[in-house]
Amino acid sequence: MGIFTGLITLPLAPVRGVAWVAEQIAAEADRQLYDENQIRAELLQLELDFDDGLIDEQERRDREEALLDRLAVSQERAAMAREEDLDG
Repeated sequence: MGIFTGLITLPLAPVRGVAWVAEQIAAEADRQLYDENQIRAELLQLELDFDDGLIDEQERRDREEALLDRLAVSQERAAMAREEDLDG
């Protein structure tokens, strides 16, 4: 039965491959977006840019708020992952 299913679904293999690649790219982008170290580095760079006069107060506040929101999500995800590890 497995060989017949494989032969019948063979034309769909490229679609499954593209879907897998898209899932991997999305997972990596998500991982980078919510990486605590990356967010902290961006916060530091934001402060340096502000101190150097490259951005104004309003832009600093807006970007800082977005980064802090991402950091909060990152920390929530880490806490949930720890709970899942403890649960089994």
